[in-house]
Amino acid sequence: MTTALPSFSRHSYEVSDALQSEPLPSSVRASEPGETAREELLLQKLGIKGWGRVYHFRNFYQYGWGDGSGKALSPRALEAFFEFLKSASFPGAVPPSVFLTDGGGLELCWEEDGKRPVQLEFSSSGIGVYRDKTGTEKVFGLTEASELARWVN
Repeated sequence: MTTALPSFSRHSYEVSDALQSEPLPSSVRASEPGETAREELLLQKLGIKGWGRVYHFRNFYQYGWGDGSGKALSPRALEAFFEFLKSASFPGAVPPSVFLTDGGGLELCWEEDGKRPVQLEFSSSGIGVYRDKTGTEKVFGLTEASELARWVN
């Protein structure tokens, strides 16, 4: 027995007049120059988890996040962070952890020599360092990020 299927009009779907008259916001954005290389650097040095965290900090954490007083990620801090990552190497199998600070900076943490913490805070004004192994607390300038990577390694 054969069953006849209902016939469909070629014009089943129509765009409403409201959608045709107003431009839709685009969720597609063009990549900035060098962004692909930076994404690859994040994946290489921090793994997928670190890459995802930095991506979210850049794109979803605006002024007022957290309790309402958190600042958006500082472009200057982010630039120094990437400069540091270019020259940095990290011991062990566990990649460093990355956090967004209330002041809009990035904090990078890992362990060296048997669970001795290293903490770097990249802010808009400098890079704060705490290294348990040497008992060092120091502040570096943003332009000293690559030298800092050599010092920490």
